[in-house]
Amino acid sequence: MNIFHEDGRGNITDESGKEAPAFLVDPSFRLTNLTNLRKYIKNAKVVAEIEPPIDTVMSDAPAKKERTTVYNTYSDEDRKRYFFFIQQKLMTPSEAAAAANVNYETARKWVTEYNKDPEKKIPTKKTNRTINRPPSQLNENHKAYLTDFYDENPTATIQDAVNKLTEDFEGLTIKKSRVAEFMKKECNLSLKVVSRHPVARNSETTLQLRKEF
Repeated sequence: MNIFHEDGRGNITDESGKEAPAFLVDPSFRLTNLTNLRKYIKNAKVVAEIEPPIDTVMSDAPAKKERTTVYNTYSDEDRKRYFFFIQQKLMTPSEAAAAANVNYETARKWVTEYNKDPEKKIPTKKTNRTINRPPSQLNENHKAYLTDFYDENPTATIQDAVNKLTEDFEGLTIKKSRVAEFMKKECNLSLKVVSRHPVARNSETTLQLRKEF
């Protein structure tokens, strides 16, 4: 059996290079792909595993408990108004509480506190800053004194002011912090903190080295 093939120059030869005496050329035709990867993926059946749903027991959220207690806040004017109705209008405690628009039980506490006070002062509203704090020893005279002092000595320190106060007001003993607070709130004076640095820090040599660095 001889096998013939084309030698690349249009000749049909066998394995030894001899030309074929005769041969028949069949008509060529285009081959068609049976399928490709894209068509396969498109037409393939997708099998998905679906897990059965899990039964969930739903329950109502607990109702939010609302506050039933309401606290009233009364000013010093409310207290004075209540005692005015008691002392000046001679009303009963319940009538005075209704007229002053305050809670009767709260007003009773005011009366108890008033009766315990030897000086019979109307109880005022207490705050965290004023509880057990002695009244300020400084008044309008000290305010005018400090204002004049700093007008004449704008670079004076708080300690300078304390020294002058205790020197010119006989029997006055007061802390530096109380004077500073009084100056800031009552005298409307601004306070500045002075930072002290060693002389060597601001010398020409040190400044030059700092600049070069």
